[in-house]
Amino acid sequence: MEELKRVVSAPFKKNLVASLPEKDFEFSLAFDLKWFSPKVASEVKSRALEAGLLSLKNGALFPGFEVESVRLPHAYKPPEGFLELKEKPGKPGNSSAGRQKEDISFEQILDFVSADTGLNRQRLVAEINSMQDRLSYLVDIRIVALIVAKKFGCDIDGVIGKVSKAVLGSSY
Repeated sequence: MEELKRVVSAPFKKNLVASLPEKDFEFSLAFDLKWFSPKVASEVKSRALEAGLLSLKNGALFPGFEVESVRLPHAYKPPEGFLELKEKPGKPGNSSAGRQKEDISFEQILDFVSADTGLNRQRLVAEINSMQDRLSYLVDIRIVALIVAKKFGCDIDGVIGKVSKAVLGSSY
């Protein structure tokens, strides 16, 4: 329970806020901190809600404890067996080695869109490839992925700034 409390406190500490929208909480765990896949980040949220470490009010998550009282060791990262849902070793998108902290990969966007829409990756890749073909491959695939995400009703507000920064070198 103490480990879950540490993990739950991190997005609030990182963003210096008292509450976070559900998607922002999950995004922070998966993409900002790069600790989990979007699926595992969603499971962390669910378990924290069940344990009473988080409460949900009008789409916003509030910690059920004093975030300031939780101490995160320098360079803290949850243990590999956290939640008994281990990430598959070598899975693309799980490693941040060789990338700048603000960069976001196509694989990460694919994971995010798949988790948000419930569509499988194969269908998403087919849609993205089809659109990429229609655009004569003139648009970065990460941008095309966001266009397809929007087509399927995905809330891209949490990632559009990172993709913009990664592709264009400036924020949206």
